[in-house]
Parts: sequence; structure tokens; C-alpha cells
Amino acid sequence: TSDYIYDDAREENINLRKVDWKLRGRWEINHPMITKTLTDITTYATDDPNYNTYYERLLGIMKEEMSEKITTSKMNYPLNTIFYGPPGTGKTYNTVLRAAEIIEDRVIENYYDAIKIFNDNLHDQIEFITFHQNYSYEDFVQGLRPDTDDNEVLTFEKRDGIFKKIADRALKNLKESEAPTIPKKSFEDAFNQFIFPLAEGEVEEIEVKMTRVSYYITAVTDKSIDFRKASGGTAHTLSITTLNRMYDAESVLNIRGLTSYYAPLLKELLKIGKDSSGRKEVVKKKNYVIIIDEINRANISRVFGELITLIEVDKRSHGQIPLETKLPSGDKFMVPSNLYIIGTMNTADKSIALLDIALRRRFEFEAMYPLYDIKDKTINDAEILKKLNDRIIETKGHDFQIGHSFFMGSNGDTYDLNKTMNNKVIPLLLEYYMNDEKEVKGILLAAGLTIEENAWPLRITGKNDKSI
Repeated sequence: TSDYIYDDAREENINLRKVDWKLRGRWEINHPMITKTLTDITTYATDDPNYNTYYERLLGIMKEEMSEKITTSKMNYPLNTIFYGPPGTGKTYNTVLRAAEIIEDRVIENYYDAIKIFNDNLHDQIEFITFHQNYSYEDFVQGLRPDTDDNEVLTFEKRDGIFKKIADRALKNLKESEAPTIPKKSFEDAFNQFIFPLAEGEVEEIEVKMTRVSYYITAVTDKSIDFRKASGGTAHTLSITTLNRMYDAESVLNIRGLTSYYAPLLKELLKIGKDSSGRKEVVKKKNYVIIIDEINRANISRVFGELITLIEVDKRSHGQIPLETKLPSGDKFMVPSNLYIIGTMNTADKSIALLDIALRRRFEFEAMYPLYDIKDKTINDAEILKKLNDRIIETKGHDFQIGHSFFMGSNGDTYDLNKTMNNKVIPLLLEYYMNDEKEVKGILLAAGLTIEENAWPLRITGKNDKSI
């Protein structure tokens, strides 16, 4: 804002542009102008005992104003959602759109825009998986996986599952958005810079100074760091995976026995990786999404484990009663409040157990059943689809209807009624009705279709004009 005004009475104003002074409104902390301003005053001290510099104090003030935004979204979508309905009703289609809107925190009208946003953020802010009967806790959260080193010795390596990986990314973003941190290179960049002289053959070994003595790195493999002690022993290794975890946490964690060797190496890597100027980085809070297609096809209790409790809104990182658990490996874990879980459930798939009741009450369910008229979309032969479903509802129930997507064409294919019915719909009906030919014929005739005589599998030849 400004007190400046445009004064018509002043002669020198005649050849000047009028300035329209406007209030911009509340500043977002990631706005480039304010970020530059804060960077310029990074080193100035403040008399506030809660902060070291004015930079940190200003960020603290803005964080207080924005704290209500931490667990809220303009789109106001629930954190745990399951789309359910018969096949072909657009469940997977809508997960892409929902995920894109959550990531962007805005309404997205064009589905192709949603697909681009989805693909651009896949394996970063978005993960997509499909459950199956053999899916396990070790795949989803964390487990041990067999591995062999260069000597072909069988070892077991702790590996995070897809849910833990995206949850850790989301929680890291949430914490950094609340408390700015000093920018840091990736572990790979810092580590590669450190071992570059050894990798390029410029030196035969790299010295790592400890408190009193040193040890010397002699070789580096994909999994480990070989080193020799100053006393001459050479059969010693450090895990690169463990070092990576320490680098991310900026701590030696609770590793026993080798702490004295990890600590000085970690110190060297942080010296390379962190901005020596002390300038802190303002991080924007992001939303993250994990999509679980066919969520009811796995053994839910076995796959989710303690997550059944942790995914509740009030038990998450910024909930009313945040809970942190220890995984079997000893790692601490909590589910962040900026991670959205979207599942899909095919109601016609009765060959598997129903969704675990404990998980069911932790999700909000959005029904997706057949539509016969969609704005700006064409549903071919909608009247036939409606008659098919009316008869299915009478004889089998709502959960076994035929979805509208079967009648919309896909992947650029030209829609053809006979091809759609004979190759997609009729096989599905035969599965629903346990190959009961008489029952399926009755449904096809009720929909006004002509059945090819003496054909097996059942086939149609077109519409029955008389019935229509």
C-alpha cells in the first residue's frame, strides 16, 4: 500500500503515467519477492528470544497465520476415500482426476490436463498400485528382502514399501514447510562428489578423520563402502543405504557398533551437501496421493497392519491425537496429514472377501454406478444399457450392473454395438450368471437385442427393431 496520490494540479504530472495502487492481499510465503527480501536479511539478529534472526522471526509470524492451512485444502476432499461400484463405471478414471485436483488444490475441468498432472507427479507426489491376493505388509510398508553382495554371500536388506516411501516424503515436506531448513544436495550428489577422486583413480584411498585416528576408504560398491583401519585391518564395510538414511536424518540414528565410523563420514557429506552460507530454504506445503486400485483384492488386515489405526484423520501427524509407532525394524513411523489415500473397489467381484470392517469405517465411500447421460460425453445406445441394467437389478442386484464406459468406446476405437456386446458385455453376463444361458438370453431379449441362433458362446446380431 502507499499514500502516494495522483495530483492533477501539479504541472509535472501531466506527462506521467497514473499509478493504480492496490492492496495485494496476504502474501504467500513462497512469493518470489518476499523470498528474496527474507534472503537479504538472513544474517540480521533479532532481540526476540525465540528466534536467532529477523528472517526466522518473520517466517515464524507467517507460519502462525498459515497454520490453519496445514491440514486443510481448498478442494476439501477426505483423506481416505474409496470409489466403489460395478465394473466400467469410471472408478479408475476418476482416481486420476481426483489425484490431480488434490495435487493442484483446484478444480480441473479438462481430463487431459489431469492426466498430464498425474503423469508429471507420478512416483513423486503420486503413487499408483494395484492390490492382489499375494500383496503383503512387506510390499506395502516395510520388510526384509534377500540380497547378495559381490562375494555372493546371502544377506537380508531392510526395504521400505511403497506406502512408507510416499508417507516419508509427505511428512518431510510437511515438517520443512513449517520450519525452513538449510538447502541440501541429494545424498547421491554429495556422496559422488566425496568419492570422486577414488572413483576416477586420482587417489588409492580416501582418509576419513576420526577423533584421534583416521580410517581409509579403499573401495566403493553399489551397496557398501570398504575401508581399512589405521592399524591395518581391511575387512570392514559400511552400508551405503544406512549412510543415506543418516544423511536424510542428519543423525547417526541408533546404529550400534559402527557409530564411530559413520559419524565422521556423515559430517564430511553434510559439509559438502549443505549450504555453507546458512541461508534457509522456504518450502511450500504439498499434497501427496497414493491410489490403491482393487483395494479389496488383498488381505487388508495383513497388508495394512498398524496402518489401520494410523490412517485415521485424528491419529495422523497433525491430528488431534497424533500417533507414532515403531515398525518391526525399530524405525519410527507416522502417517502425515497431507497424504491422501484413494482406493477403488469392484462391487461385482465376490470371489474375494469383503473389505475389512475395521478399514471400512476409516474410509469415506463414494458410489459410482452406471450413468446414461454425461455432459459433453456420448454414451452410445444408452437405452439398451438402461434396459440391460434394469433386468440385472431385478435378478442379481445393483452391484452387478454394466458400466457406461463399455458403451463409450476407448483408446480411439470406433464404437460398435455388436462388438461391444459380444466381446465384453455378454462374457461378463455369463460370468455373473454362472453360464446360465437361459437367464442371459432373457436379459438380452429384454434389452431389445437379437440373438444369433444356435451360437455358443452367446452372440447378438444387432437390435430387435420391433421391440425398440
